[in-house]
Amino acid sequence: ALVGAASALTRSAAPVRARAFGAASASRRGSRPPIRMPTLFVQSAFEPASGGRGLCLRLSKTLADALGKPESYVLTSFSKVEAMSFGGDADLPCAFLYCSSIGAITPETNARASAAIAEILQEELGVNSDRYYINFYDTPRPNTGFKGGTF
Repeated sequence: ALVGAASALTRSAAPVRARAFGAASASRRGSRPPIRMPTLFVQSAFEPASGGRGLCLRLSKTLADALGKPESYVLTSFSKVEAMSFGGDADLPCAFLYCSSIGAITPETNARASAAIAEILQEELGVNSDRYYINFYDTPRPNTGFKGGTF
């Protein structure tokens, strides 16, 4: 009975999810433009020159351009942390960034995004290009929730 219930749930959940994002069936997914979110989370112990809001707005446009995504789907976040060290030094500015996207995570787009973000980190936080890491992650569509469903 449990297997039958799980199977029924799977059959009923998939069409609802597809309708929620404008597709009538899985066969139409290939014909519609993919919806791909990028997110960028930044942590540093230093305050951005233009404030957290200003930094997020700059990074939003930069990430959209670098990944070739519509800015309307970009989510950026800045968190000022109490302390952070890089290479055993907690006095110089440093940062950690996590970038995820459904698609568009390739060696080429990662390099383009990293270069563009490096300029902003230097201007906003005083972080040199050798004092931050960005982890890029290609997120599977079903692992990203949006509008009460998943992509």
